[in-house]
Amino acid sequence: MSWMAFILIVMSAVLHASWNILAKKNRMTMPFYGIICSTAALMWVHVQFWTPIPVWSMPWQFWASLAGSVFSDAVIYCGGLVMAYRLMDMSSAYPMMRSLPMLLTAAVTAIFNMGKPLTALAMCGMVLVFSGCICMPLKQLRDFNWRNYFSKNMFFILLTACGTTGYTIFDNLCQQIMLENIKDLAVSKPVVSLSYYSTRGIFLSSTLLLLSTAIPRQRKHFKEIWQNCRFAPFAAGVFASLTYVLVLIAMVYVTNVSYVQVFRQLGLIFGLFAGIIILKERGTLPKYLGSFLIVTGLVLSVL
Repeated sequence: MSWMAFILIVMSAVLHASWNILAKKNRMTMPFYGIICSTAALMWVHVQFWTPIPVWSMPWQFWASLAGSVFSDAVIYCGGLVMAYRLMDMSSAYPMMRSLPMLLTAAVTAIFNMGKPLTALAMCGMVLVFSGCICMPLKQLRDFNWRNYFSKNMFFILLTACGTTGYTIFDNLCQQIMLENIKDLAVSKPVVSLSYYSTRGIFLSSTLLLLSTAIPRQRKHFKEIWQNCRFAPFAAGVFASLTYVLVLIAMVYVTNVSYVQVFRQLGLIFGLFAGIIILKERGTLPKYLGSFLIVTGLVLSVL
């Protein structure tokens, strides 16, 4: 994994933890997430007017993968995230939502032979990162019990993780298809990522806004947000936008998209200290031990 990808993902991790804190402090709903994604889409819609890439002329495989990404994000990820934050504390939900996609992505890329195979050290590092993630929600180490991870709330955590895995895989496929179809164009990889993100944002925000206005209950939440003129979803949209743009750019600098998922776990550490400082959550030994295991696992992953 290149240093460029590492720096991009570190920056992304900080921003990801930031917008999740905003989402947790406010009422997370589909309209809230829709405004987040719409803000992000508006930030990058200008790319459609100057990109040299003929995005709208891409083959059907690109559009099929884009549809998979939008469905994974707007329906599976959003649905799981809303319920998880409604039922659980951020310090409990966030680590599991971030760790499971790492393993699921590694499994999918291995099964379908996508990208360069992971090294033994990288896989050991992923195990350590996952171990650190499941430690962080514990109040005390002796509270560890596998049954705690199979509660009814775990379904929504798993749903969120599946959504994250889905859109990560599909977004990587979309960018690979774009790269294959513009070999004759002198276009940098970041421009490819921005062109894709701008296109993705148009379809994702449109889908979320359509669902938010078509479903009566969601339409009520949508009106409440506008009537209260809350700034939070727009600020979260800026952070979320920059978060995923950096992730998309990082994808084109790695040999296996699983590395991107592993290093996105740095957000857990930033989220931990932000939770302690901003949300006044209590720091515990399992949280600090989990942070140590995550950092150790990340180091092993790049050796």
